[in-house]
Amino acid sequence: MSRPIDIGRYELKYALPLAMHDAVLDLAGPSLERDPFSMDLGGGIRGYEVHSLYLDTPRLDDFYERLAEVRVRNRCRVRTYGPRHERSQPVFLENKRKLENWVIKARVRVPWNAETWCASLEPEPWVEASRTLTGRSRFLARQFGDLTGQGRRVPVSVVHYEREIFMAPDPDGRKVRLTLDRHVRATTRALRPVGLYDPPDADLIPPDWMVMELKFSGTEPAWMRRIVRTLGLRAVPVSKFGLSVAWGVAGRRPHEVRTLMPRPIRRDAVSRANLEPLP
Repeated sequence: MSRPIDIGRYELKYALPLAMHDAVLDLAGPSLERDPFSMDLGGGIRGYEVHSLYLDTPRLDDFYERLAEVRVRNRCRVRTYGPRHERSQPVFLENKRKLENWVIKARVRVPWNAETWCASLEPEPWVEASRTLTGRSRFLARQFGDLTGQGRRVPVSVVHYEREIFMAPDPDGRKVRLTLDRHVRATTRALRPVGLYDPPDADLIPPDWMVMELKFSGTEPAWMRRIVRTLGLRAVPVSKFGLSVAWGVAGRRPHEVRTLMPRPIRRDAVSRANLEPLP
């Protein structure tokens, strides 16, 4: 099962203390509904564990384009969901193309589940996993393979986090989403193309902070504006991919970590990582 390339949407990100969690939902109002497929994550939280394996060229072209804030850039990843002990979840190949705050995502589900993927001995499992696809799904998988092959992209990190998803109709009748991500961590060493569940070795966001994303394709709903205005929030370019590479493949470079770290939590996160102090 797959879906066609979507027409795109705005994605606005905010870094805020985890203590604001309930205030965000209160301000969103009663029209907001939790994703009905959410699972129990413990502590009264329902959502998903997300595991994304990111690919980049040996020269880290995608990473440095992110640092340079190149206007149009690609992000290649393999994604699955669910806890490590439950590997029956589907696997998706995704190319996320960004034009500033506008995002277009091509996504295809491969026939393998996460258990089959993680047991594969293939150096490029996305190729073998896509062989039996047909029609639109085959086309999207080939696009993914072409993009990874052209730059000889290899695994550069695996990002893990817990995500809550809430949805509501926008004024035009389309779905809009609010997501809250916590426990954002990454695997940055001993990377493998089948290592979707390999244990994390770095915190990308301090445990007492979360990342909120507001996603909409038409007019920004009034409840979204209410959250931002009431809590005094400012959109920030939080890049889980960029932070994970800065910690890992790029050599844990303090300047790059600070550049990619959301300003509201930069000082706290850098001091915890024992990097040199900020000016």
